[in-house]
Amino acid sequence: MVVVTLQQIIDERISFLVEQINPNNKPEINSIFQIQIDAIRTASNDLEQVEAIIMQKKELLKNSMDIKETDRLLAKLEALELLQAQIVILALDNR
Repeated sequence: MVVVTLQQIIDERISFLVEQINPNNKPEINSIFQIQIDAIRTASNDLEQVEAIIMQKKELLKNSMDIKETDRLLAKLEALELLQAQIVILALDNR
């Protein structure tokens, strides 16, 4: 049985996103990857707050009137929701 830690999952996700950044992409695409990397790194410092951060970003998204801000919030939410799902999966596996 292979035991995978949440930190390993976080590190693998960040590595994957870093690999996706390349000069052949449109700058907007690379920016989305970097936003997701930053969101995961920030959230991984306080994993107990991931759900609260997601709720905060969703509230900001509801009120967003700017397309760039909306795109940035959606990128963060995607990364944070994936992180939250991984936390749930590991919690269930550890029962």
